[in-house]
Amino acid sequence: MPRSSGLLLSLVFLTLLGAISCGGSSSPGGGNIGPFNVVGDWQATFTANGGGSTTQPGAISSSGLAAFFDGSGNIARMPTISGANTFSGTLTAYAVNPTFFPNGTIVVTDSSQGKVSSATSIAGTFTGNGTTSGSFTMAPYSALGGPVVPVSGTLNGRIIGFVDTLQLTFLPDGSFTGTDFEGGGSNCNISGNVTQDGTNNVFNVTYNNASGACTPSTMTGLAFESKSDYFNVNGGVDASYLYVIMLTSTQASTRPSVYVIFQ
Repeated sequence: MPRSSGLLLSLVFLTLLGAISCGGSSSPGGGNIGPFNVVGDWQATFTANGGGSTTQPGAISSSGLAAFFDGSGNIARMPTISGANTFSGTLTAYAVNPTFFPNGTIVVTDSSQGKVSSATSIAGTFTGNGTTSGSFTMAPYSALGGPVVPVSGTLNGRIIGFVDTLQLTFLPDGSFTGTDFEGGGSNCNISGNVTQDGTNNVFNVTYNNASGACTPSTMTGLAFESKSDYFNVNGGVDASYLYVIMLTSTQASTRPSVYVIFQ
């Protein structure tokens, strides 16, 4: 399996890594009742009471899956956001560096609540184990700045926080095959599929470690395209990048990570 590097968490994300319960603000004038169409690219800004904030790109799918990542590759998975006025559930934070807490994960155990005020406004507050608190806002984000670019041909990839490099070949139907080069001669044969969520800049991803050095497993995630090289994996070149927030795995030892696919 991939090996992690020692990337540091931001102070604000450390605050977010506590058990987080979300409470939303009221709809302006009380007239907006939803449900609203919230499928697409969003930015979430988390602000800790007492100072410090971080703004993270991400996306919301038509199934209500919502996830974001910060500049180090740490992931925040929101409760399901369907577009209804209120939402509740579990918010989970995943650290790219697992030494901060066991398995790199803290799961919220208290009930969570949030507010969708409109198709362009989501807001709430958070508290962590009763010791930390803050607020979050979410706003639509034009990550690509233009039409969605079909993912095709042979592309490169990186897994943020790991030494791995990827080489993937995509067919027109979104299926792909390729190799995960772990270094030291350890390689994994991989396959999967990238499916666009309607006409939105949102994709559902299935990723299989099929054979080779990796234990066979299947991962799933949420993805979006962007023109920005957030992690400088391609020298900051203005190009099309597919950011995959990989969230689940059939292999218990595999934790969520950000995958970057690029030309």
